[in-house]
Amino acid sequence: MTSTWLRPRSAVLALVIAVSVILALAPGRSSAAHGVAEEPGYTSLFDGASTAGWSQAGPGGFTLANGTLTSFGGLGMLWYSAKEFRSYSLKLDWRLAGDDNSGVFIGFPPSSDPWSAVDNGYEIQIDATDAADRTTGAVYGFRSADLAARDAALLPPGQWNTYELLVEGERLQLFLNGVKINDFTNTVPNRSLAQGHIGLQNHGDGDDASFRDIRIKELTSTVRTGEIRGIGGKCVDVSNSGTEDGTKIQLWTCNGTGAQRWTLPGDNTIRALGKCLDVRSSGTANGTITWLWTCNGSGAQQWVAQADGTLRNPPSGRCLDAAGAGSADGTQLHIWDCLAAANQKWTLP
Repeated sequence: MTSTWLRPRSAVLALVIAVSVILALAPGRSSAAHGVAEEPGYTSLFDGASTAGWSQAGPGGFTLANGTLTSFGGLGMLWYSAKEFRSYSLKLDWRLAGDDNSGVFIGFPPSSDPWSAVDNGYEIQIDATDAADRTTGAVYGFRSADLAARDAALLPPGQWNTYELLVEGERLQLFLNGVKINDFTNTVPNRSLAQGHIGLQNHGDGDDASFRDIRIKELTSTVRTGEIRGIGGKCVDVSNSGTEDGTKIQLWTCNGTGAQRWTLPGDNTIRALGKCLDVRSSGTANGTITWLWTCNGSGAQQWVAQADGTLRNPPSGRCLDAAGAGSADGTQLHIWDCLAAANQKWTLP
């Protein structure tokens, strides 16, 4: 009896164990301690086992237990210092214990000072209660979430929620548990979503926020950043690095400053210092000057690169042109009939 019963039972048990191991190690599964399933195309930044690549800025920090980062003290930030990101989909799970405060920072330069992220980047807020532009789903201080959509998607304190931050150029779309709750485009001088680091805030004593399964998918991006060179090898330049609406756009000797660092985010705008290359007052006549202006989506800020090296403004049908075919420092840029002349040819980033 023993010999005819135990051997089949042992075989069944061995088969069950083998199948369990195969399923655990199959594609689409994670071997991390918390057992979160992997997603195709996404790379783990925090898998529950290690904070390699991350650095703490400022006081306080995060404890790591059971595959989860939990905040304490502050005001500080745990930031992914190993790499900057451009266009991407960032996903992470977060949970508040109660009426707590935290956030996800994006688009900030490297710094050991957490206030650098506050002053130069954007915080995607996590806060059970606060003003509309400072509660869960808000771009802190800049744009409230769609509160009706947010409320319908949000799970209460004590439960895990999932954010997806979809960054494409200067546009951010925010999804909460799969529901779109915010759509924000940066127009602020000296801030940019097009490049920067990612961070998690530890807000202060008593603010209990947890994070897990932080993963990112970098997108094929049409964003380009760098100098725009024209006649005489000179660069398109914002006069005196000014950020006021109406600041002159000119040619100047290339010098590597921010006044000559232009971003082409793929929406036919050309941006520097957080603003757009613009045709004054949406003019269409020959000689209408260009200047720096708050990005507003108008036709005056649309520039389409042509095969002959020119930049055409579609509403006017005219091209970006160095006035008088000049190449001296300070030469004004304006629009003119497209002639494919040397003073209308531009080398883009």
